[in-house]
Amino acid sequence: MTELEAVSGVGPAAAKKLREAFVTTAELLAVQNPVELQKKTKLGEGTVEKIVRNARVLLGMHGFKSGLEVEREMESKSRLKTGIEKMDEALFGGIEVGSLVELYGPARGGKTQVSAHLAVRAQLSRDKGGLEGRVLWLDTESSFKPWVIRANALRWGLDPDIALANVGRAEIFLSDQIQEIFESIPQLCAEQVIVVVDSFTGLFRAEYTGLESLRIRQQEMNALLNQMRRTAKATDAIFVYTNQVMSKISTYGGFDNAPIGGHILSHASDYRFYTRRTKDDKRKLGLIDNAGLPE
Repeated sequence: MTELEAVSGVGPAAAKKLREAFVTTAELLAVQNPVELQKKTKLGEGTVEKIVRNARVLLGMHGFKSGLEVEREMESKSRLKTGIEKMDEALFGGIEVGSLVELYGPARGGKTQVSAHLAVRAQLSRDKGGLEGRVLWLDTESSFKPWVIRANALRWGLDPDIALANVGRAEIFLSDQIQEIFESIPQLCAEQVIVVVDSFTGLFRAEYTGLESLRIRQQEMNALLNQMRRTAKATDAIFVYTNQVMSKISTYGGFDNAPIGGHILSHASDYRFYTRRTKDDKRKLGLIDNAGLPE
């Protein structure tokens, strides 16, 4: 990560105000919306526009890169292996850092279990497919269970106490709490490699009911998803969020499970997985979408 002071135009006073607004690195500064940042920091409009632009120039985000340069950058990025051989092959080695991962499925379909699985895998050493990092867990459904982390830790050869100590869990009851925590997440992501939001859509569905609230609900979710994407790209953290489903009538009769959130959520994630419970009470994980997959 690059210090704020390395950006032309960022002096001690500006750096102090930026850090108070949880913008702690040049990478985070470069992905800020100048209008939003000006409101948070109370810096002059011209100053904010200049330092955001200078941060982008410093980091090579200003202008075009050749396809070869982009390819080299992507190949140099770390990946989190899922530990499922065929899945990692389909993902070209695992989940790329700086990505958004959506897990959707019905109740008891395995979304929280997969989240816990990835949360523990992220703590493994890099030679074992991990990222040697810590985890933030935003729990909106009181579904975080320490013994699930312990079980996964034992499975992958980690000390269960250390694995649990590496998970920071925040219990969320209202959507505005998520927004408050998201303000500080960029700073926290300097030490964390994976952020779990379980569930992302649950609170919004409970608070914004009826068609008259649909537009506001979608706007709120879109704003948070955009913030997640910017933070992920600036910090190389992986954001994993779970999504609920609703039943819809299938073309061929019966019912299909459709993810909540419409096009806003479908376009947001870099990796989209579907989880469900099988007849023999096992959990099945399917990769639904990733930009690198062939049609």
